[in-house]
Amino acid sequence: MGKWLGLATVVVLAALALLWLQIREPAAAVTVAPKQEVAAAPAGPAKLETASDLAKAAQKVREAEAKGGKIDPATDSFTYHFDEIGPGKLTAAAAQCYTGGLHRVHRNQKTKLGLKWTIKDGKVSVSDVHIVESTIDDKVLNDCFLREVAKVTWQDDQLPDWGQDDELVLRPERGMKKWMKDNIDYEGDGPIGKLESPVGPVHASREEPVDQRSADDAQ
Repeated sequence: MGKWLGLATVVVLAALALLWLQIREPAAAVTVAPKQEVAAAPAGPAKLETASDLAKAAQKVREAEAKGGKIDPATDSFTYHFDEIGPGKLTAAAAQCYTGGLHRVHRNQKTKLGLKWTIKDGKVSVSDVHIVESTIDDKVLNDCFLREVAKVTWQDDQLPDWGQDDELVLRPERGMKKWMKDNIDYEGDGPIGKLESPVGPVHASREEPVDQRSADDAQ
C-alpha cells in the first residue's frame, strides 16, 4: 500500500511541475500577415537600342507627317521645294540692289549675310538678316542687300513648320550676275540656250565660261 501511495505522489508532483513550466513560458502568438498582391508596373516606352529601331521610329514619324499633307524635311522632296529655291530667291532679291556704275565692285568682292529661315503654316519668311563679313566697302549697297533679302517670302502649303539659321554669300560680279534683270530679260541666241531658275529663265551665254569660273573659285 505504501508503494502505491509513493507512486501516486510522484505522478502528482510531475503534473504540478509541468503545469508550473507552462505558466512561466506561455506560447508565443504567431501572426500570419495577409498576402498582398503587387500591382504590375505600367509598361514604359519601348527602348530604341539599334539602328534598325531608330529607322523604324523615324519612318513612323514621317508617315504621321505625311498624313497631314506636309513634306518631311529629311526627304528629297523638301530639298526640291525649299533648298533649291530659297537661296535663289534671296540672291534674286539682292540682285535688284546692284546696277554697276558708281557702285561696281571687283569681281572677287563679296558680302556674307546671316539669317534665319522660318516656315509657319506654309509661309516661308526670313528674319534676323545681318552682315557676317564683307569685302564690299559700300554701305548703301550692303544696306540694300539687307533690306531686300529681309522682304523675301512665299507660300508653299506642302512645307512643314520648320526653322533654321543659314548664311548667304553675295558676289555681285560673279554668282549674282545671272539673277540680274538685264540677264534674265536677255533674249539673244547662244550655244546653250536658257537655263531654268526659280525666278525665271537665265541665258547661259551671258554667264562666264565654266572653265573661267572654276579657276576663279580656286583662288
